[in-house]
Amino acid sequence: MPEARAQGLPRPLAGRRVVDLSQFIAGPTAAQYLADFGAEVTKVESPQGDGVRTLPGNGFGSYYARSFNTGKTSRVLNLREAADRAALDAMLEEADAFVCNLAPASLSGLGLDGPTLRERFPRLVIVLISGYGQQDARICMDTIAQCESGFALLNGDEDGSPRLSTSWPIDMFCGMYAGMSCAMAMLDPARQGCLVDLSMMEVAASMLIGPAMLAVSEGDALDPPMGNRDRASAPSSIYRCADGHVYILGGLDAYWRRLRPLVGADDAPIKERIARAAHFDAQVEAWTLPRRRDEVLAQMRALQIPAGNVRPPEEALAMIRALRPGAVSQALPSGEHVPAFPALFDGQRLPRSATPHVGGGLRFA
Repeated sequence: MPEARAQGLPRPLAGRRVVDLSQFIAGPTAAQYLADFGAEVTKVESPQGDGVRTLPGNGFGSYYARSFNTGKTSRVLNLREAADRAALDAMLEEADAFVCNLAPASLSGLGLDGPTLRERFPRLVIVLISGYGQQDARICMDTIAQCESGFALLNGDEDGSPRLSTSWPIDMFCGMYAGMSCAMAMLDPARQGCLVDLSMMEVAASMLIGPAMLAVSEGDALDPPMGNRDRASAPSSIYRCADGHVYILGGLDAYWRRLRPLVGADDAPIKERIARAAHFDAQVEAWTLPRRRDEVLAQMRALQIPAGNVRPPEEALAMIRALRPGAVSQALPSGEHVPAFPALFDGQRLPRSATPHVGGGLRFA
């Protein structure tokens, strides 16, 4: 990335070289964050490219590949060929970090398992992402991890049926943890290389199960699936209006004291409200149902009760773009969009280059 493009923005990883031998979402996202903060990231791909490139997209390529691979160059290596395998070793000799989310069995077959890499490249920060940890050969994907970790049932519908998130939350959280761990290890002046072994199951327990994980660990029972309801307060859910839906977080005591007189609901302590959530939700919805969303939300703002409009994605993205300059995505001269980094640094955004073509370099236009 030209230095002029990064003026005034944090680039603590400038000059660090990262080899990204990963696919789909978790590993590529980790390496993308490293590129955001100045690392020179080379995405190593087979001649066919990362499998994510075959997923749906348009003339600019797969939407998925272009969401998680900005700021990188691409190098084609067929690791089944001895010469290309040796070329990867040469890259690792010069690199500061290696990010990979291939299955442990595949890594072992390529001689890229953690202990082997640690012995051969002692100064390298090695970040390996897997479903169950490097000691377990099972293949895992985000949706499998959602089910195996307990999240799908914790997130289930009120009838008890499990429910998946469509946004790959475990992959995304793995990318954040892996990217942060890699950056911190590279920047630690007291450390010369290390092996970071990141398990999707442990990330799910930490980020998606959260308080439920502590409750179970301490011997408490969990409530059954609650659909859109909040486990920690009631009434708090999505409610129908005359022209759509709104979410109202009215169940915390401070908010309930303001909401209850407005909707004409019964009074009860929070534990009883949670236990009888359907009853209190019905009372709230009896008030919202004949009203339009803008009227309901205006009343919530006046009472300082947290609430939000349930928007279709197209409308939501337009709203988010209007909040701050450069939000959501940046349009390149070609018409291709690059996903925007969501944080501002003294009012500036980290610039991102477009995802490289297979075997290509940085693309700024």
